Amino acid sequence: MGSTGLRRHSLRAKGPSFDNRRFRTAQPGEGERSMHKDRYGLACTGSAAAVQRLARAQEHLLRFRPEVVDELDNAIAEDAGCVMARAARAWIGLMSSEWPDTRAAAELVAGTRSSDAREQAHLEAIRAWSSGDMHACSRLLDALLDAHPRDALALYVGHQIDFFCGDAVNLRDRVVRSRRGWDTQHPDFSAVDGMLAFGLEECGDYARAEDIGRRAVERHADDVWAIHAVVHVLEMQARFDEGIAFLEARRCHWAEGNFLNAHNGWHLAVFLLEREDHPGALAIYDSLLHHAASPGVALEMLDASGLLWRLSLDGVDTGGRWAALADAWAAKDPTPWYVFNDLHAIMAFVGAGRQALAEQRVAQLERYLREGDLGQSNHRMVAGAGLAAARALTAWGRGDDDAAVSALAPVRHQLSVFGGSHAQRDACQRTLLCAAMRGGHGTLARQLLDERLAAKPGSLWNRMRDRQSRGLDAPAA
Repeated sequence: MGSTGLRRHSLRAKGPSFDNRRFRTAQPGEGERSMHKDRYGLACTGSAAAVQRLARAQEHLLRFRPEVVDELDNAIAEDAGCVMARAARAWIGLMSSEWPDTRAAAELVAGTRSSDAREQAHLEAIRAWSSGDMHACSRLLDALLDAHPRDALALYVGHQIDFFCGDAVNLRDRVVRSRRGWDTQHPDFSAVDGMLAFGLEECGDYARAEDIGRRAVERHADDVWAIHAVVHVLEMQARFDEGIAFLEARRCHWAEGNFLNAHNGWHLAVFLLEREDHPGALAIYDSLLHHAASPGVALEMLDASGLLWRLSLDGVDTGGRWAALADAWAAKDPTPWYVFNDLHAIMAFVGAGRQALAEQRVAQLERYLREGDLGQSNHRMVAGAGLAAARALTAWGRGDDDAAVSALAPVRHQLSVFGGSHAQRDACQRTLLCAAMRGGHGTLARQLLDERLAAKPGSLWNRMRDRQSRGLDAPAA
């Protein structure tokens, strides 16, 4: 994608623009419906032509290809009663992590029913997430996969939900449970292994994650999720030169034509930061993460915020990039829905010097915590660590290091509650360290540095901060 000019939609890292007027609602009681087998041998309600389009869309989905959206839209337009095409399109909207797309996803399946238990389970899980309960949705998909382990859509969506909820154990174990039901010779089995590799990595099983991830990439060079899993291993083990070489050698497979190009580009930029190649990192930002033609979707913009925030913590001049990114965040619907997005919006507001907007977003989260739906997953994310992190980022922006430390230090081990990966959440951990160093919290800074050096002794950033804490270099920015 990036420079290809392809129409952008949501998967893990894009947001769709639904026009539900195209699709007649599938009404119950329209008579007996035919059923045909999908790509995984599962019966699906709908015409043969619509289910054939669904089968092609399933392959595109696992490869993060934008063609999945058109295939599903055309399947629904051809047969409004193709339940799984409608469900898959709704799932894509939900995975954007944004409230407007969630509302549109709910509308897309409103009134849809199925006499097939598996299809009905998908619809119920969609409605659970649409109501704000990602954790209930996760449990429903677990039960669905127990009965139908080859349901690739349920597995894919469940894997993404585990990521959104920061559930590293189920990110791994959901795939483990389903994997036994697959034929290892199925052409999509390597995609299952790509998911397993990422789950293993987030659980700290780096050797197995790398082995399984590399084998998946060898089987399908364009498996961008497996590429992503291997890259995470290299990041967590501070093998930054290997990471750069690994991504550069496969640039033709990940840098365009897929929904994950910006995120994998973010990983390459983070590797370059460890080599203090700030111009190289900014060049990737401009070409892949955020530019004039960017689609303005949250899960891409958060990586843009995360990269600029790291550069700013290091005192690097990022030019006018913060202002453009803050404009993009300010244009989005501010309804509290997924606090991980709010945190990165706050980073952009702070980075652009728009402190009032950052403070306003914190106030919105405080109000949401008082008045919001306790049954929403986002509510527990905000209560668990999200609000504390938002307060810390905003305090950093106004130069109040004591407030930043007081807010973030008590929850620093609970940040996974609002999702993201270890690598992404490190932006908050770095902020805590920098606030502790700048604010004179020497004991805490020393403890944080000892932990970071134990986990990543090969990190140049960690070593430089260690030198600064000992008064051997200039103080932290």
